Amino acid sequence: MLSAVQRWIVFSIFCAITLAAVGAEIYVIIGFVDKGLDIGKGIGALLGGGILAGCSYFFQKLIEANFLKGDRVPARRLHLLASERTKIAQQNKESTNLLDFANRRDLVTNTLKFAEETLRGWISGSHFELCVFVDAEMPLLFSYYDSNHQTHARTMTARQTSPKYYVEKGYEVTKLLANPSSRPKVIRDTQSSPGYVFASDSQRQQLRSTMLMVLDMEQPCALVVSSNSTKAFDESDEHLMSFLKFIGESVRNDLYYGDFIKRIRELKPELFQQNLLAATYTPPIAITSGNAANAAV
Repeated sequence: MLSAVQRWIVFSIFCAITLAAVGAEIYVIIGFVDKGLDIGKGIGALLGGGILAGCSYFFQKLIEANFLKGDRVPARRLHLLASERTKIAQQNKESTNLLDFANRRDLVTNTLKFAEETLRGWISGSHFELCVFVDAEMPLLFSYYDSNHQTHARTMTARQTSPKYYVEKGYEVTKLLANPSSRPKVIRDTQSSPGYVFASDSQRQQLRSTMLMVLDMEQPCALVVSSNSTKAFDESDEHLMSFLKFIGESVRNDLYYGDFIKRIRELKPELFQQNLLAATYTPPIAITSGNAANAAV
């Protein structure tokens, strides 16, 4: 983004070039009327028209970049993110190991909430789902947030009684956790992607494009962001990919600080044991309230 002074300078130069091109076109037109058409005047007219066309295109891009699109990550939203993180930490400063698990989950969920609010209106789609998976052997959906303000996905319940639920169902993220890559994976159209698994028909409509990112190669965990619009994620969009990497690093910091990710099985051993009773599961507490429908994951 240009500063106010830079925008004024660029705009002034643009106006000067445009006025010069318009003046040249007027001069050529007057020449046509007075003396008729010749090759030199024809070439001049084409050059002037080309300059005007180029200026029009440049002006359109300048307006879009500096006035219409605006700041994708405004300072106000960053301040709100930091404030909510501080509040979560203060509420759990006397935490035990069990509360530490919930505390870390709330911090990560808060980051996902921030990402969803920022992506809305930036990329195509009206419904977004963001997930963080941990543990490559027995993948656990550690944190979830969607555009309905839900923090609990439907598959979380099924995962309580089957530690390898996501592996057995063939979820795309489990393939990436098993063979991690430092490069984000973008699926521009999930319905045309061979082997992409949907938990339900409604999810088929909600997850039309997906971006998956491994956050650490040694202790694999992954960030998954989905949109209900195809081609929502463009790897060539430097600002978008940088923002998603920022979200990934923020999540990674919360998971790896104090080796928390290595202690998850110790903190929640029941989540990694076979043949559990569904009754042992306690749904996570939502950090935001709402009456929206259940999430589709």
